[in-house]
Amino acid sequence: MRAYPPEAIFFQDEMRVGTRTELGRKWGPCAHRPLGPVHIGYQFTHLFVALAPLTGQVFAMFLPELNKVCFQHFGQQLNQEVSQPTLLIADRATAHQAKLLTETHLVLTHLPTACPELNPVERFFEELRRQLKSRVFDSLWEAQVCVERVLQIYLDSPERVIQLAAYPYIRNTS
Repeated sequence: MRAYPPEAIFFQDEMRVGTRTELGRKWGPCAHRPLGPVHIGYQFTHLFVALAPLTGQVFAMFLPELNKVCFQHFGQQLNQEVSQPTLLIADRATAHQAKLLTETHLVLTHLPTACPELNPVERFFEELRRQLKSRVFDSLWEAQVCVERVLQIYLDSPERVIQLAAYPYIRNTS
């Protein structure tokens, strides 16, 4: 197997971002239903992320679907950010197909089936969700803006990404 430098090893995954139905209980006197704001509905988009756990580099895009067309577009955009053959490690989602990346510097390989704990992007998403916890968004645009603000923190400080994503098994094998 070919050896890749640390800056040429990326892990990839997607996360849904959007609004959600919010129903809650309100306190009131017995036999009385108090009025309260209710947000019903769900709109979402997908946040595609590729990160290099050993250098802290993050590449992210919002795309409308998790399908082959969007994965191919993401790969083409990521390809513009890399200048050498780059290993892209992803889960086995149906959209993640090597044939979609043939005209790029990206070499796709897959993680074992049903092993999300091996993908450092999952830990990155866990941290994003923690920072967005208990937020209710009125629109998809508002959700995207908020996620972008949180993402900017990690784009500005690669050492935080390394701390989250450089699992021992990655450090020891590279």
